[in-house]
Amino acid sequence: MAEHEVFSILRKKMREKGFDALVALSPDNVAYTAGFMVPSHLSNRFRRTVTVLAGDSYAAQIVVNVEENLARQESRFPAIRAYNQFTEEPGDLMADMFAEAGVAEGRIAIELEYMPAKDYIRLSERLPKARFEECRDIYFTARMEKTQEEIALLRKVGRLTDRVIGEAIGAVRPGMREKELARFMVDRMMEGGVDDLRMNVGSGARSAIANCKPTEKEMARGDVIRVEILGNLHNYKSNVTRTAVLGGPTEEQERIWASLIRIRGKCHEALKPGTSVPDLYRTFVEASRAEGLDPAIKFLGHGIGQTVHEEPYITETREVTLAPNMTLTMEPIFLFPGRMGFHVEDMYLITPEGHERITGLLTPNDEIIRIEA
Repeated sequence: MAEHEVFSILRKKMREKGFDALVALSPDNVAYTAGFMVPSHLSNRFRRTVTVLAGDSYAAQIVVNVEENLARQESRFPAIRAYNQFTEEPGDLMADMFAEAGVAEGRIAIELEYMPAKDYIRLSERLPKARFEECRDIYFTARMEKTQEEIALLRKVGRLTDRVIGEAIGAVRPGMREKELARFMVDRMMEGGVDDLRMNVGSGARSAIANCKPTEKEMARGDVIRVEILGNLHNYKSNVTRTAVLGGPTEEQERIWASLIRIRGKCHEALKPGTSVPDLYRTFVEASRAEGLDPAIKFLGHGIGQTVHEEPYITETREVTLAPNMTLTMEPIFLFPGRMGFHVEDMYLITPEGHERITGLLTPNDEIIRIEA
C-alpha cells in the first residue's frame, strides 16, 4: 500500500536537505504528519507525542500509553509506540527507534525549538555520534502548499465560518451584550460541526482593540462592531472578521471603509502565483498611505492551516513567492484608539490563474454592514 501523501512530501524534503530522519514534537507538526491531534498533548506538558520518519520507509509514532488506543484508531502511522510517563523516558524511545531505523549515527532533523532540553540531553547521551539539527524549514515549506485533502477541510470550515458570522451580525440588537453574541456564535459553529473555536467581539471604543475578547458591554446604536471567528475542524482552522455599525455608519465611517476596500482591491490584484510576499506587503503599505491611513499591524495577513497563524506571514521579512495551493488570509485593519476600529479578514487559496476566495461570498463586507437598530 502506498504511504500517505504527507509522508511522501516530507520524505522528499528530508532527502533534499540531506537528512536521514525527520522528527516532529510540536502539536501542529505532529498533527500535520499523523493526521490527528492527541488530546492531552495540548494540555499536559509532561507528555510527549512524537512522529519519526526515516529513510525510505520507516514510520512510527510515540504516544503516552493513555492515548495508545486512540492513536491506533486515528493515526496514519502503522507503528505506534506507547510509553508510561511515570516509568519511561521518551528520549529513550526515540533513541531506540533511530537505532531500529539504522540512523543512530545519522543526520537527524528535529524540532529543536520545541524539544525539551531534558529529552535532548538524553538523546545526546544515548546517541553521541548522531547529529541533531533544526527541522523548522522542512515543515514550514511542506505545510505552505496544501494537499487537496487539506484544501477541502479549509473550504468546509471557512464557508461554515463565513455563514455563521453573517448570522451572528444579523442577530445583533441594541442592548445585546458582547458575550451574548459570542455564545450565539459558539452554538452555531458547534452545530455546524467544528471541534472548538475562539472569537473576538469588540463594540464601540472596544472595536479599536486588536484582540477584543467579548465582555458584558452592551452594544448600542452608533457602535462600530468588530466580530472575528476562528474555527477548528479536524485540526484545520478558519479565520474570518467582519465590521458592522449598529444603526448605520456615519460619513466618516463610510469614507474610512471605502478606503479600506480600495486598499484590499489593490492587494487582490497582486494575490497570484509569482508575487513575492514582501511585494504583496509593500502593495498594502503603499495603498494605505495613498489613502492617508496607517496599518495597525506590521503584516497584511498570514498562512492558515493546522494553526491560525502559519507561515508565510505577509510582511516584508518573509522571502517567499506565492504558489498554487498556498492558503492564507488577508486582513487590512485600521484602528483609531478610544474611538473605533475597522477590519475585514478572509481566507484565500492561491490557484494557477490567481486566487480563490474561500470566504467572503456568503457574508460579503465590500460595504460596511448596517445593522438595523
